[in-house]
Amino acid sequence: MRETSIFKTDLGPSLDLITLATIFFVGINSLQLGAQQLPDSAISIDSLTVTVLRGSDAINQTPYAISIRDQAELQLGNTGLSLEEALQGLPGVQVQNRYNYAVGERISIRGFGARAGFGVRGIKIIVDGIPATMADGQSTLDHVDIGSLGRAEVLRGPASALYGNGSGGVLSLQTAEAPNVPIQQTVKGIIGSNGLTRMESNTSGTYQKTSYLVNLSRLSYDGFRTNPQSPSDPYGTAARLNLNSNVTREVADGVLKITGNILDLDAQNPGSLNRSDLDAGVVSARGYNVAQNAYKHARQGQLGMNWTGNLSNMGAEFTAWSLFRNLDNPIAPRIIDLRRKAFGARAVLSNMKNETLGNLMWSVGTDLDYQRDSRKNYGNDSGAKGSLSLDQFETVSAVGFFVQGRSMLNEKISAIGGARYDYFQFGVTDHLTTDSNGDESGERNMTSLSPTLGIHADLNNSFSLYANLATSFATPTTTELANRPDGAGGFNTELNPQKGLTAEIGLRRQWSTRVSTEFNVYRTSMRDELVPFEDAAQAGRTFYRNAGSSTYQGFESAIQVVATDKVFTRLSHTYVDASFGEFSVDNKIFDGNSIPGTPKRRLDGMVRYTDDDWYGEIRGDYVGSMAVNDSNSESTASYFLWELRGGFSEIQMGNFKLAPFGGISNIFNKTHSAAVAVNAWGGRFYEPGPKRAFYLGLSAQP
Repeated sequence: MRETSIFKTDLGPSLDLITLATIFFVGINSLQLGAQQLPDSAISIDSLTVTVLRGSDAINQTPYAISIRDQAELQLGNTGLSLEEALQGLPGVQVQNRYNYAVGERISIRGFGARAGFGVRGIKIIVDGIPATMADGQSTLDHVDIGSLGRAEVLRGPASALYGNGSGGVLSLQTAEAPNVPIQQTVKGIIGSNGLTRMESNTSGTYQKTSYLVNLSRLSYDGFRTNPQSPSDPYGTAARLNLNSNVTREVADGVLKITGNILDLDAQNPGSLNRSDLDAGVVSARGYNVAQNAYKHARQGQLGMNWTGNLSNMGAEFTAWSLFRNLDNPIAPRIIDLRRKAFGARAVLSNMKNETLGNLMWSVGTDLDYQRDSRKNYGNDSGAKGSLSLDQFETVSAVGFFVQGRSMLNEKISAIGGARYDYFQFGVTDHLTTDSNGDESGERNMTSLSPTLGIHADLNNSFSLYANLATSFATPTTTELANRPDGAGGFNTELNPQKGLTAEIGLRRQWSTRVSTEFNVYRTSMRDELVPFEDAAQAGRTFYRNAGSSTYQGFESAIQVVATDKVFTRLSHTYVDASFGEFSVDNKIFDGNSIPGTPKRRLDGMVRYTDDDWYGEIRGDYVGSMAVNDSNSESTASYFLWELRGGFSEIQMGNFKLAPFGGISNIFNKTHSAAVAVNAWGGRFYEPGPKRAFYLGLSAQP
């Protein structure tokens, strides 16, 4: 019988969990060691502010679940190989690292985004105030240079009232601030298992009122998958070049930030495995992928500007950006040639608090986005272009208007309310028309009204409750609309946006300046959930259809402890029960089945020791099983991974300051499925993770 209670748990490998809990509570027990004096590293959440709500808010005063990662969490001892390292331990956030740069990581928040066959869907990505999410709701993170990040904010819940399309959650990434010196040069090198090499140069500084940063990095990765035709050779290699830069200056009673980035990525696609191969420890690439030379070559450039300041006694923010992306992408059944150009703008005005309006704070704004794709599909003849099967020009125009108000209802209770209206026009011009292949040109218009309401109550200075109702919607992306199972051109006229309503209650407790906890429970009701599937005639190509209804319900909890000035520990738990309500395909009824691609349970714990000269960290991560297809005929096995990292803070050697570091992942060499290919044809659901891996790095600064 299917389990439906969100409070009933079965956490699997009990020995690993007991060990993790023991390590965590040993860290908490260290509180007794430092009880005589408050450590310098103690942090009160009262002092933390966030901007992900399109304002500057104290995190403990918001009626939404929000998480923060600072520069130390993002960078300390990490390889910079993936965002999975940076976002570890965030409740509600699942990062499935497929170790396949041709398709990228799958990031989901409370199940939103789990449908992505490649890239990121269902959540909004913002980098330095510039959208990484296109007008159609699709995001790519290839251009994000993890080595230069200084802060991450995550809104764990729907935010369409603020951000519109594809906002089942929001991930806001910010580059590290430049140091207050004219110039600072840092170089970093990393080598590791599976052919990992990463080199990075960071030049930054501040001169008078202008600060700047230029970060250049080069990643080379062979991967752990092998070529079945030549087992000694890898198949799954990647080479990525990133150039990220920004200039910040005080301009006209505000701050202007100009950002630019360039990406060049080449990556092979080894594909997924069936269950028997995974259990047998097979790491060879799928033979058909190798025969068809499946890979991705992406080139991208983006330029953006953001000004935030005061305008005529009002707060103001103006943003503009443009992007190009060229993609050559042979997949097993097709070769995709995509040329994309996109641009957008945003304007927000907010009142300055004054006596005329009392304590009411408001903001109004608009977003304009435009995307145009030239898309061609060819047959794949052993890696060479075959006959042209699709040639069309696609456009997406999007405009959104939003308003938000905030007010103190009394000394202890505050409220936030808002709404947003979005209009989308998807257009397609079919350039491949013959007597037997008619003109599939046309357009589709989609609209959405997204309200939200949140209430926050301070019970005392250290304990608060909150509740909110929030809406979300996500249009199909141009790729999802263009991928039609019948092979025709144009857009799929039967594919509709998915929409959801979420109710959430939560609490935050600051037990002392050393200990903070949070807990929330939520339920999301969805209509027309977008579900991926594959067709036997075109195995390896992902299509989409709508489910009638679905439900996501779960809870999240986290505790952070600054035990002493040297010991920091945290523990987070995520539970997501995602199920179809009404959904049937070809007379097969899936009502009540688990939605594939989202593990029900995840437990993450970490203890870090930081001395004046060195640091060390041990982390455990439990991931529960998840269904891999709509019928729930198969599911992944749960697994528990341990990793260790550490390094020296600074070693003076001549005129250089050196900081060596290193780490070990999957210490106990566990076989596991790091991600899944949902509803893949032929049982190829499983994307394996690597066995035990090592890395060493060195950072140097004159």
